[in-house]
Amino acid sequence: MRRCVHIVILLGLLSLVGCSSGNSGGSSAPVLQSIAVTPATPTLAVGVTQQFKATGTYSSGPTKDLTSSATWTSSTPANASISTGGLATGVHFGMTTITAASSGISGTTTVTIPAPLTSIAVNPPSISIAPTTATSFTATGTYADGNTQNITSSVTWTSSVPTHASISDTVPTKGTALGLAVGPTTITATLGSISGIATLTVTNATLVSIAVTPANSSIPLGVLQQFTATGTFSDTTTQDITNTVTWASSANGIASITVSGLANGVSLGTATISATSGAVSGNTSLTVNAANLASLAITPAPPSVAQGTSIKLVATGTFNDGGTRNLTTLVTWSSSDTTKATIGGANGVAKGLASGTTTITAMLGSVTTTATLTVTNATVTLITVTPSSKTIAPGTKQNFNATGTFSDSTTQIITSDVVWASDTLSVATITAAGTATGVSAGTTNISATLGSIVGSAPLTVSGATLVSLAVTPTTAVLAPASTLVYQAVGTYSDNSTQTISNSVTWSSSDTNVVTIAGSGQATGQSAGAASIKAQIGSISGTSNIIVESSALQSIVVTPAASSIPVQVELQYTATGTFGDGSTQNLTNSVTWTSSAPAVATISVTAGSQGLATGVSPGTSTVTASFGGVAGHTTLTVNNATLNTINVTPASADVALGTSQQFTATGNYTDGPHDLTNQATWTSSNVGTAVVNSAGLAISAATGTTTIKAAMGPVNGMATLTVH
Repeated sequence: MRRCVHIVILLGLLSLVGCSSGNSGGSSAPVLQSIAVTPATPTLAVGVTQQFKATGTYSSGPTKDLTSSATWTSSTPANASISTGGLATGVHFGMTTITAASSGISGTTTVTIPAPLTSIAVNPPSISIAPTTATSFTATGTYADGNTQNITSSVTWTSSVPTHASISDTVPTKGTALGLAVGPTTITATLGSISGIATLTVTNATLVSIAVTPANSSIPLGVLQQFTATGTFSDTTTQDITNTVTWASSANGIASITVSGLANGVSLGTATISATSGAVSGNTSLTVNAANLASLAITPAPPSVAQGTSIKLVATGTFNDGGTRNLTTLVTWSSSDTTKATIGGANGVAKGLASGTTTITAMLGSVTTTATLTVTNATVTLITVTPSSKTIAPGTKQNFNATGTFSDSTTQIITSDVVWASDTLSVATITAAGTATGVSAGTTNISATLGSIVGSAPLTVSGATLVSLAVTPTTAVLAPASTLVYQAVGTYSDNSTQTISNSVTWSSSDTNVVTIAGSGQATGQSAGAASIKAQIGSISGTSNIIVESSALQSIVVTPAASSIPVQVELQYTATGTFGDGSTQNLTNSVTWTSSAPAVATISVTAGSQGLATGVSPGTSTVTASFGGVAGHTTLTVNNATLNTINVTPASADVALGTSQQFTATGNYTDGPHDLTNQATWTSSNVGTAVVNSAGLAISAATGTTTIKAAMGPVNGMATLTVH
């Protein structure tokens, strides 16, 4: 009996051993496949430490931090050493490769140890200037490897006797000294423990005369011209005083000029450009011509207007460099038959008087173009007021438009032809141009009347009060004479937001650097830094701006020579290069045009400037122009078809209250294209998460939803789980 029991136990043990053996054969431990070393390609100064991290990726399961267990090595310890825990120390200028190894797998990164600065040279080493005049110093650094570099904007500038001369230590005017009182001072440029010096002497010489150059110059329309003021002093010395004189133009409508002497050809004619310092002045003439204008075109084409109504005509000029510009206010307009239609002298608005046709002419210099304007006898049957419903805060404005539907089934903008009215003036008033202003809480009816036809839309004025103002862009860089339109967005006590750019008071902290008009359009004047403020009552918002020190020389448009399918978008960037060699992103400042809008359009709307959209197969030249300088690239629109859409990430888990950005990539027959901002995004369960037009999903409650991106009949999906 006992023997039988032993046999049973033995068989049971053998069975367990077999099961254990079978299970171990069915699963395997994760295998290390790669190691990533971060940070990637860093720069490490001599004597400074940098902690590196090693992250292992396995055949299955999550990644693992291997920093403390990996074996760390430096290919050139004489340049940078590294400890067993991944802490590197810069030893000598040069390069080294840092390696982390584990289980036969390794990862690397390259470290650069820059050569240290050994000396600074300040130029000019010695100079004399008169009181109230300025001069610029540059700092050149020499490094241990023998290389030199312009470090003017990196050093700290000081003047030993600031009562004799001050020196700017603020970008972009760093190194510019201003003479204040007679006497010497030492100008010092310092970076770390290294310094360089120069001597500046302010003399007692007085200004005798000013010469303005170039003399009696001529420039094409829209082109910039930098003027220089050279002062001759009582000690017979001469000095560039361009940045300390007061510049003026006798005719700003022909040629405007910044405080730094940069003129812009605005319209045809001649202006006198003057530079003044105290009681001394000099001047020259500047003629603006249309030598660079190749052709004119009138749009819409062909124009048509109903009797008794108006139409806005636009004159677009094409220049020799391929760039285009709206010249509506610069051309001379005329109508061949003023009994049929008249046209305003400078605004391009034609008024239909009697049915028939007339020839509209636009002329600028020797270039002319014509269009046949048809005046119909159609009568208005319906007026649509837009926006159809709107809520604004007290003290803010809202523009309304009126669209007429006529007896011949055509439609036309008739905003300037109707009579605007507000039913309750205590709630909101409205101007003859259709701009309403909120007065107090309540609802009023905004009406537009033409003859016996009336259209209307409700306007609600909330009781919300303004809490804060945000100015966009929050930071910006401009070139002299370049412009940028600012927007003011108000946040109210009911958490609503509203663009109120036309309701705020705009101001600049330094009008010598940048000026700003009541419309929110800023113009760069001279090199320096300033802030732009938007204010209503006691509420204000600000934005910082820097104006570059030199004029624009060239523009490069990227990407170059691109191809996209129909309906696909492509964002272009315009990069400007200035006279001092600096570059700047001008995407939001240039004028964008497409040579073939029927092939591809390009946006000039704030927030989407430079965004091209394919319309039909063909080729178009995309141009970015500013101040007579233009850059070009070619865009080809093809007939590639969309096969599938991939939404990434394909699966995502987020915590309640957070969001997840999804990306849509369209797989076309010519390759992949980003469709994130074009696809129609939907969420199958909006109670769990909603998704906006840019693919950003915002969680609302725990659960699971399907995020879909669609372009026509083609769509792609991803799963989002909120926990």
